[in-house]
Amino acid sequence: MSDQNRIHLRVSEPGGVDRPAWPVTQGIAFADRTLERGMPVGVVDANGKSLPCQTCCLTTWDSDLRFVKWLLVDFQVDLPAGKSTDVFVEYGDHVEPALPAQPVTIDQVDEQLVLETGPMQLVLSHSEHHYRQRRASFLMQCSVRAGDGWHDLFRDGSGPHLYMTDGHGRSFDSVTAAPRPVITVEESGPVRACVRIDGYHANSHGVKVCPFTLRIHAYAGKSDLRVHHTFVFDQDADHMELSAIGMKFPLALGDDRKMAFGGDQGGHVCDEGADAVLVQRTDRDFVIAQGDRTVATGAKSGGWATLGGDLACAAVVVRNFWQEYPKSIALGGDGTIDVQIWPASHGENLSFTTPLKEEAIFFGTPGHFGTPTTRDESYVKRLLHERPTAPLNLKSFNIQNEQDLEWVERVIDEHAPDRLASYNDTADSDGTGAAKTTEFVLRFSPAPIAQDEAAALGVAVQEPVIAPPSSEYLCATGAMGPFGANSDPRFAPVHEALDEIVRLYILEPREFGRLYGMMRYGNLLCVHSDAVGVVYRYYRDRDPSKAFRRIGVYNNEANDQVHALWCNFVRTADREHFLLAEAYSQNVADVAICHAHPGMPKVVGLIHYHNAHQWSGGHSPSHSLTAGLMLHYYFTGNRRLLDVALEVADWAVRNQEPCGIISNREGVLHRELTGPLWCVIEAYKATWNRMYGDLARRTLNWLLKTQRTPGEFPISIYTRGDTGDEAFVETVDISKGRYKDAVGQHFAAGGIARIYTDGMRLFPGELLRRTIIAEAGHILFDTPTGHYYTQEMARRMTLSRYKLWHVGDGWYWSTRGPELENNGGIVCLAYELTGDVIYAAWARYMVEVWFPDCAKRLGRFCPCDFECTGYAATLPALAAVVAQALDRDPQGLVAAEATWKQQRARRGNPVYDGPAEPVPIDYEHFDANGNIISMMPADIGVPDPVRRPQAVSIGRLNCENEVES
Repeated sequence: MSDQNRIHLRVSEPGGVDRPAWPVTQGIAFADRTLERGMPVGVVDANGKSLPCQTCCLTTWDSDLRFVKWLLVDFQVDLPAGKSTDVFVEYGDHVEPALPAQPVTIDQVDEQLVLETGPMQLVLSHSEHHYRQRRASFLMQCSVRAGDGWHDLFRDGSGPHLYMTDGHGRSFDSVTAAPRPVITVEESGPVRACVRIDGYHANSHGVKVCPFTLRIHAYAGKSDLRVHHTFVFDQDADHMELSAIGMKFPLALGDDRKMAFGGDQGGHVCDEGADAVLVQRTDRDFVIAQGDRTVATGAKSGGWATLGGDLACAAVVVRNFWQEYPKSIALGGDGTIDVQIWPASHGENLSFTTPLKEEAIFFGTPGHFGTPTTRDESYVKRLLHERPTAPLNLKSFNIQNEQDLEWVERVIDEHAPDRLASYNDTADSDGTGAAKTTEFVLRFSPAPIAQDEAAALGVAVQEPVIAPPSSEYLCATGAMGPFGANSDPRFAPVHEALDEIVRLYILEPREFGRLYGMMRYGNLLCVHSDAVGVVYRYYRDRDPSKAFRRIGVYNNEANDQVHALWCNFVRTADREHFLLAEAYSQNVADVAICHAHPGMPKVVGLIHYHNAHQWSGGHSPSHSLTAGLMLHYYFTGNRRLLDVALEVADWAVRNQEPCGIISNREGVLHRELTGPLWCVIEAYKATWNRMYGDLARRTLNWLLKTQRTPGEFPISIYTRGDTGDEAFVETVDISKGRYKDAVGQHFAAGGIARIYTDGMRLFPGELLRRTIIAEAGHILFDTPTGHYYTQEMARRMTLSRYKLWHVGDGWYWSTRGPELENNGGIVCLAYELTGDVIYAAWARYMVEVWFPDCAKRLGRFCPCDFECTGYAATLPALAAVVAQALDRDPQGLVAAEATWKQQRARRGNPVYDGPAEPVPIDYEHFDANGNIISMMPADIGVPDPVRRPQAVSIGRLNCENEVES
């Protein structure tokens, strides 16, 4: 087999346990025109032995469905404890995929679905008659093969079921009077099968609440079931809380029952017969109890339990058991396994309200956080006295440094120590429509499951195996556009700095602040306040838990930080980076996005704007971004992420204008249009459904025509008129008639660089091409390349709120730096379209000069900027462009760099070439905005910002054709 038709996968066992014939599921990207859809694909080990495998095309490069872009590969491989194994994906006409000795089969028998793996058989019912019987479960039968035949493990008349209990003690379940669920086969084997069950919880009168989705995965030759349990809270958050959520499995295991639970140092055996329970109460506290007797206590449980009798045995493992506390596994003396997703024993209800129902107190002018605010303690006391129960918006204090922070913290601790107080935004939305997915594994056996086997299964579930190709391969496919792997020694400092950013701004805060819990595990710090960096720096080594109470971990930003974390994984193929991205995207997909809302159906599919609490922010189209969620789906095949991404895109489809473009009648900044457009394009690339493609094409055509000239966009764009194709725009002129956000200056734009890239592939046109080239030219020659300015540059490129410090020879240092998020992507695209090496010259400067200086400051928390994790989406792309230019013509790149600098100088925007560190770099010298507090700023007459005028109509724009007739 040619190496060109082979992909090397290094499969590492991460938990220190043997995993014989372990199932692995991995998404793999392919370069365009490499793998034709339907071409045979197989997996072999290092000796050339074929391994049982199956494949599924997740999406293709184009709507013709011909060439695979993302392929999901399932295989089984022996993994010795702590060792790595090499396997190879092979493709071509001569490949013969191996079948497992005991393949998974799914058969339709009358109104039953029969799934068989060899040692296990699962029977599910489609029958309406079956559901009319009281307490009838859709899971009718689960049998394991023994020496004397099949043994059904489900107890007669009481099959597995989901349940909920509300705060008033009212019970709801999936069997008593619930409507018949919908059962769908999503994967049909032969290595893995997945059955999806969609239904509702209901009370005994048939009143439905909280839809659920179960995905049950089964594997060839295994008696394991991997279950993904998702529920959606679709009730009024003010009138319903949940005191218990879970799924019960009443089992027929025989007599002589034995129980064991996994602690943090091994297993703990309980007495026979009596009920017993393992409860993870916090991230550092679990208890195992039987009746009134405490069997064991500890910090982080392994999250597993076994229950056996003289006929059969079962084991269960709940993934992320301590990370997503509270969690519990209860074992009944009658043979019941109860997976308690929210245990009643926790003693607190799961509430979907927020503590921000009352309007917060603002210590200044609401919404004007850049203006001076009070430091008058008597005034603060009066406001607190007038509103004794209101939460506190500490962001309104306009914290700039540690002295400010110490004053505010002293005053609040003295006069309102028990009030909810946040340095982030404070709105009053709630969690109606939030969801949660919990993953657990059940193993059934006709023989006893020993403690060491159960403990090994626990480790295997808690420490998942991934098998990605190398970063070099992933980057070379082009599936991410131009992207550079961390193995290129020429850019080692860039990747080392990005690794350090992950450590300082994700890993350390998670541990310091104990950022765990069922509804927040995986999310990142909210950064929508200048004070956040000061608060974190101040409390990092003093009292981290207090910092996080004051900040909040709900970072749903308009630049798609989820996408950035997956890009971080792409550049490294590192397992730790994979787990970070997976946890973040799962949390955002489930908890932050609204999936149902009886009172406001128009917000279904929208995310909660970043806020003091994960649900208090309003529902925001511009922040509901899905490129990161789709990368999660492509790498794992986890269809929950695809479900959510399509929910978001469907919001734009449902609310489109009559003319067939995305609607934005109110949202300020044109990201309110481009954000949803990005999501619709992602949905189109995943499904090739013309419903998404036509909406995206028409919207992009219309958007391009709002430009005054190519590359000059208004700051806000509204759809108006009876059919929605009349464009109203707002602009801000700051000098020479130029838009403030014109030619590349997209103010907090929603993925505009990705929209351009996908647009050129899917809907190419001359106006789009001219727009890209115009914007890229402006980025190269008219925008900041660092924090250094001459007087004239500062007057053109900065505003009065950006202070300046003189650093010698006519140069000034400013807090304002380059806008890299979209600018970098646009420059990369311009290079791809033209091959002009001058774009690579700009990229090289950003990679080799600007970013090292930036990273050095970030490493010293000056500024302390939690959005810096987004650099992982841009720097590797720029490095790839530089690498390509160096490989093609290194001397040409040197000449282009000189030309680029000369042209900038002729336009009055020279590139700084002075000392590398003319100002301090330690955080003690800086305030929250990155302003230097140990040096006096200079006053050179930088203008104040111009007020935004009212929106004006520029007429009806044709959205069907790119160019006006």
